[in-house]
Amino acid sequence: MFKLLGGTVAVSSVGMFGPAGGWGVPVSPATLSITVGGLATKPCYVDGRLQARELLDLTISVDHAVIDGAPAARFARRLSELIGDCAGLEEGERTR
Repeated sequence: MFKLLGGTVAVSSVGMFGPAGGWGVPVSPATLSITVGGLATKPCYVDGRLQARELLDLTISVDHAVIDGAPAARFARRLSELIGDCAGLEEGERTR
């Protein structure tokens, strides 16, 4: 297990356990917990056309006693946008 020493955010990865993706169920005393699953190729619609794409399984858990639902939803939406746009990667590192 891990030790929580005054932190408010916990990040864990379970994606290394297999190539088929997967979800994690966060069990954490942290106010915000992000569990990164694996990448899996799945069908999805892009510009109205069905394509095979690599999708990331990601679980976000918030303590609703500390974080209201609206800011949590905005955070989740923005995090999804940043990951989807490959934010922080140089042009040559993007594989989309």
